[in-house]
Parts: sequence; C-alpha cells; structure tokens
Amino acid sequence: MNDSRSIAGRIAANKQIERLFVWLLCDLLIFVFSVMSWCIASESISVGGIYPSMSRSVTFDETLSGTWEMMGSIVYHVGVHSIPMGDFLQRLLNLISIMGVIQTVTWILSFIPAYYNAKKILSPYNRLAITAGKIAEAKNTQFDDIESAIEHLDPLSDIHISTGNRDLKSIEDSINLLLDRMRESYASQARFVSDASHELRTPIAVIKGYADMLARWGKEDESVLDEGITAIRKESENMNKLVEQLLFISRSDNGRQPMNVTEFSLSDMMREIYNEQVMIDKEHEYQCDIKDEISISGDLSMLKEAARILVDNAGKYTPSGGKISLRVMRGEKGEPQFEVADTGIGMDAEDIPHIFERFYRSDPARNRESGGTGLGLSIAKLIVDRHEGYFKVSSFKDIGTKFTVVLKQTV
Repeated sequence: MNDSRSIAGRIAANKQIERLFVWLLCDLLIFVFSVMSWCIASESISVGGIYPSMSRSVTFDETLSGTWEMMGSIVYHVGVHSIPMGDFLQRLLNLISIMGVIQTVTWILSFIPAYYNAKKILSPYNRLAITAGKIAEAKNTQFDDIESAIEHLDPLSDIHISTGNRDLKSIEDSINLLLDRMRESYASQARFVSDASHELRTPIAVIKGYADMLARWGKEDESVLDEGITAIRKESENMNKLVEQLLFISRSDNGRQPMNVTEFSLSDMMREIYNEQVMIDKEHEYQCDIKDEISISGDLSMLKEAARILVDNAGKYTPSGGKISLRVMRGEKGEPQFEVADTGIGMDAEDIPHIFERFYRSDPARNRESGGTGLGLSIAKLIVDRHEGYFKVSSFKDIGTKFTVVLKQTV
C-alpha cells in the first residue's frame, strides 16, 4: 500500500505541475494581450488612428525605487504623443494578482482530490499485485512438488506424474500426455532399429554362409558355385533394396526428400503400370478400369512408386490365377483417386490400423520369403502424405483387399 500511495502522490503532483504551468502561461498571455490592446486603443484615441511608420517607445523613471511608484512613471510614446501607463498597469497587476491568489488556492485544494482519484485508479492494480504475490508464493511450493515428481520419474516406465494437487491437474495431464508420446516415439524408434537390424542380419548371414560354402567346395563343384552365386546375388539385391528403402524413410522423416512437382496424367501413369504388370506377371489376371482422363500436379516418380508398391503387394498376397484390378476415378467431391484391388488372402479387421507401421506384417504368410521387407506400405504412405492425400483401405479375410489413394485436387 505504501508503494500505491507514493505512486498516487507522484501522479497527483505531476498533474498539478502541468496545471500550474498552464495557468502561468495563461496569465502571461493575458498580460501581453491586455498591454497590446491598451496600447492600440490609447494610440487610436490620442493620435486618431494607427500609423505603423510612427516611432514607439516606453520610458520610466529609474530614480523611483518603489514598484508602484515606478508604475506611475511609465509612459508610452507614439511619435510626439506621450500616454501615461501607470494607472492601467496598476489595475492590470492588481487583477493578475487576484487571479494568482485564486489560482494558488485552487491549485492547493485540487491536489487532494487528484491524489485520491489517482489512488482510486491504482487501487485495483495494487490489489492485483498483492494477490499475484500470494499466488506466486503458493505456486512456488506447488511447482516444487511437481518438479520433485518429475525428477523421480522413470522416463521408460508407464508411471505418470501425480502430486494429488487439484490446482496442478491440468499441468500434470499435459506432462503425462507428452511423456506418453515420447515413450511411444522411443518404443517405435527402438522397434524400428531392431527390425532393421534383423532384416539386414538375415541377408548378411545368408551371404556369409554361401561365401563359406563356396570357399570350401565351390571351386570343384560347379552346381555349388552356381547356387552360391545366385543366392548371393539375390540376397545382395534384397539388402540393397532394404537400404534404399531405409534411406528414403530417413530422408522423408528429416524433410530432405526432394520432390519434382509437375503436371501429369494420373490415368496414363496407371495404364503404364498395368502394361508393365501384364508383361512381367503371368500368374494373375489384371484388369484396368480407366474411363476418365485425370491430370494432377505432383511428383510422378514418387506416386508411380507408391502405386507399384500397392500392385506388388497385391501380386504377392493373391494366389495364382487371382484377379488384380487397377482403377482411376474421381471422388464425390471431384478429388482424383486411384485404386488397387485384389482377390488375395486379405487381412483381419484388427490388422488394418497397423499395416502402415514399419516392418509390420499382418500374417505369417507376409514374410521376407515372399520378397517383402515390411517397409513398402510405410513408404507408400509417406509419399501420399507428401502429396496431401490419404488412404482408404478395406479388406476381408480370404476375400481380398482394396487400397484407394485419394489425392488433393490440384488441376
């Protein structure tokens, strides 16, 4: 409260000083204006008009020491005319003196309401400061509790922060949510590293095994030599593919995967993929349903890779003789879409939310023996996400799977 009174006093004093300055300025202006008006009026009466070319001066008797006596001796000279100013100046000074007394009394009396008015204005801020101080004092203790809870928390456990203080409940919830996300991210990263290590360990072990076999018998037995070279080449290709996929995922996660955006025909892209599959895959029946010519803006090579991943997966998990359909169409809102559907082994409903996770396989049949690494759908989703699109997936066990990619309307 002492600070409030001090500030209120300073505010009131500053306001009064401003008022005093204004009053003094007004008094000075009144004095100057009155003297000038008197001189003009006296000159008009004595001389009979205003003549700018006439000389003008003011004289007074310096031998007189008294102020009022000096006033009586002041004379205004206009040409050859002399006009006494004493009476006028005495009356003017008397008037200004009376005004000064009134102003002084008013100034003193107005200081008190100005002070209390400033104090009234500052009162809510003063109470706010006092309340804030009390809250800060109480919160320091509460934050000490939550700080202690965080210090003793195991970041890898599933335990959450709880101090039992209702005031800190929202902060605890936010921290616990952040911890859950960090743990989930850590677990995902650890699982990814473990799965990647496992996927790389297998081809390395195979290559090493065949290399040892070739070192022992490959020089004399041509069949062993051919088998070893074929196996090493196959595993090298698989390992190279896996490394390229891992690099693509790493660059995408870091935002360093470049995109070459151009306008191209989505319909022509799917026709090319259809023609390629008909040539290289004789075990399945392919159908191509493209009725509309749809063009989009995007990275052609990346979207073609995503479509190839879907078609490749359909071929892997569809028995020989099954159908694989490729479609290009527009959605209800005109958005461009392409679709890959098969009559393969399908998936259980509980597996669908996880199929885009890295190295996830929904069925024992979906293993690396079929040529997959478990990263294809993850890469396809990264590509579609970069194009601001999304997937629609429907699948039924032993009936088939349909992937629909919905893209952003850009053309």
